[in-house]
Amino acid sequence: MNYIIGLDVGTTATKGTVYDINGKKKAELKKGYPLIQLKEDQAEEDPRLIFAAVQTIIFKLSKMVKGKVIAISWSSQMHSLIGLDKNGELLTNSITWADNRAKDIVLRDKESGLALKIYQQTGMPVHPMAPVYKLAWLKENKPELFTQVDKWVDIKTYLLYRLTGEFKEDITMAAGTGLFSLKKLAWDQIILNQLGLKDRNFPQLVQPTAVIGKMKDEYVHKLDLPADVKVIAGASDGYLSTVGVGAVDKNEFALNIGTSGAVRMFSKKVLLDKKARFFCYPSSKNNYLLGGPVNNGGIIFEWAKKMLLGPQATAKNFLDLAQTAPAGSDGLLFHPYLGGERAPIWDSNARGSFVGLTRKHTKAYMARSVLEGIIFNLRAAAHLLTASAGKPKELRITGGFVRSNFVRQMIANIFAIPVVTMKNDQSGTLAAMLLARQELGFTENREKIKNLIKEDKTYFPDQEEAELYQNLFPLYCEIGQDLEKSYAKIAAFQKRQK
Repeated sequence: MNYIIGLDVGTTATKGTVYDINGKKKAELKKGYPLIQLKEDQAEEDPRLIFAAVQTIIFKLSKMVKGKVIAISWSSQMHSLIGLDKNGELLTNSITWADNRAKDIVLRDKESGLALKIYQQTGMPVHPMAPVYKLAWLKENKPELFTQVDKWVDIKTYLLYRLTGEFKEDITMAAGTGLFSLKKLAWDQIILNQLGLKDRNFPQLVQPTAVIGKMKDEYVHKLDLPADVKVIAGASDGYLSTVGVGAVDKNEFALNIGTSGAVRMFSKKVLLDKKARFFCYPSSKNNYLLGGPVNNGGIIFEWAKKMLLGPQATAKNFLDLAQTAPAGSDGLLFHPYLGGERAPIWDSNARGSFVGLTRKHTKAYMARSVLEGIIFNLRAAAHLLTASAGKPKELRITGGFVRSNFVRQMIANIFAIPVVTMKNDQSGTLAAMLLARQELGFTENREKIKNLIKEDKTYFPDQEEAELYQNLFPLYCEIGQDLEKSYAKIAAFQKRQK
């Protein structure tokens, strides 16, 4: 039997799944690594630790099946940036999407109008997560380092380079840099010129199904793989997690809520927002991934659980408590911006808040309000898409935050559309495997993809609760807009107190 390994390189861990050639999951593994946050707004990772984790997973998975691993394909976190010297050696860590040090660059470019032009040219929202702003920050704050870098790559390109010696980046990853032209599907020469960079400073662009190159003999032997194993380029986690839940046309939205979260959809044409509030990332000339990523998903759940119930509390404890409060939490609204926010407000200074708190509100009300606030925020991000692309017929969901029936039903009620869950929650590795199957000659049309992606259960909105939430949602948004005026002042005050 032949097998395919799908890898999902995340922010704090890499997940790996081995599938047989027919797409059936055989085994899966996960290995974590630390996030480096030694300075304010810093969020980096050591690429060497990630490469070590990837090697461990590949080796162990290959030993868990009896047969030949014929291909390895990839899903990867977006917006990372790594600087390499002329010899391909590391000059920087991987600066992740969560790194916020370019926020002053973003503010300046926003005020000058340059940031909006970058969005219009590339579909990249105005936020420090974008490599285009990280590069500008490095050029101004670390000029000696900036001039030493010969190649700027993302974490997936770095891993592929270590395995094959080739600098190649798929276009779905390039689309999340703020350096990739929406119209030409190539590195944007105007933006590169503004940074003093050239095409040669970036990887060669390829399709997600492309074979990167021959795996180096060193790793063929070390990982005990066949010499002819195909190393597939793969794609971004945003693109693949959307494909991996079967949300392959405009009638379906994909919603993923893990530590962070995102709502996404595909469009056959470029759609941009006048205020740059959602992304538009090309995957081909006639296929664009639209969506809004949020910082504050399951990480807020964990914070609230510890705050309200203590460090020993379980997720079940928290959910059981929240279920004792009524829908709408008696008017208690929670805006979950404890880590700044991307969509829908794109404000790195954003701060969290409870609004409407009275003596009547107990911990149970606060717990339910936190859950509702996380979902309201994602509904607000989705609302930007529906205003441009229309309302979907269903929401296809994955992620650790959505494992309980209570939360799933709450999502259906707040979004007021059916919610479909998946039997395979590793949508990234599944879709990466589908890319490998395409390169191997399998025709992955919409019907075949649907057959491989197993749906679990559909949750339909409860009419009474859905109506309550539809009345409450505009108030949530209105209060949020009023609070936005104070975020920068509060952040500045907090900074002075340090």
